[in-house]
Amino acid sequence: MKKIISLLFAALLASFLTSCAESTQEKTKTVSTPNVKVETPSGDTVVRMTNSQIKDYSIDGFTPGGSKIKVNEDIENMNKIIGLLKPVIEKLPDGYAMEIKGHAAAYPTKALQKSISKQRAYKVYSMLKKAGVPAKKLSYKGVGISEPLEGVDGKDAKQRRVSFTAIKK
Repeated sequence: MKKIISLLFAALLASFLTSCAESTQEKTKTVSTPNVKVETPSGDTVVRMTNSQIKDYSIDGFTPGGSKIKVNEDIENMNKIIGLLKPVIEKLPDGYAMEIKGHAAAYPTKALQKSISKQRAYKVYSMLKKAGVPAKKLSYKGVGISEPLEGVDGKDAKQRRVSFTAIKK
């Protein structure tokens, strides 16, 4: 009797599972989708968007008359900015680069201002290259005091900085 009940139960179970499997099978249907055109923004648009994103990125804390950064907080800020800029620079389209601009406080001569600001820009340029950013995506220059921070005295330490702008090469 136990064998009959077991066989009957097995047959019922098999029948149940077969019917469940048939009802859950999906019927495949071919669906056509319209062509979707995705527009890639122009290089100039990418540059505008990039510059908007990085407008507040700057590295400061440079020693007076030099390109060294000594305070740990300023070194950490520089490393953070380098880390944030790397993927942004890598996404720039061909023919565009990140311009690194060194700035200076009001030193006695324009030649000294230009030289110091160029050293600062080169320092950050070198660090970005060391971080793996291709040199073809970078340029650097010293602008002396020709682009001062508004509302900040020309001799203020805040003028000793490096800023960034995406440009067409």
